[in-house]
Amino acid sequence: MRYLFILVFLSVLGAGCKQKILSGKDLENKLMETMEDYLHKTLKPGVGVTVKDVAYYPEQKERRYICRFHVDMHYAGRDTTGFVQAIISNDFKTVKRTQ
Repeated sequence: MRYLFILVFLSVLGAGCKQKILSGKDLENKLMETMEDYLHKTLKPGVGVTVKDVAYYPEQKERRYICRFHVDMHYAGRDTTGFVQAIISNDFKTVKRTQ
């Protein structure tokens, strides 16, 4: 009985720790959130950033997303709109700007 309880406990623990696979709108929101955090960390202080939308392509072989973000930037009474391209890892921990 004890071994059965341990087996059930480990199965539940293993299933709970599995990374959830995102898709659709949840994936778009996570990519935009990741890029916004990256821009806040790398840009100069006082620069406000708003990520409007994202177009992305998942690369299954490399396990990453190739993304193009529509971004609004606000600083010192000015604002501008542009595009930022980046490669984001499948686990959303690594961001590499390409443009």
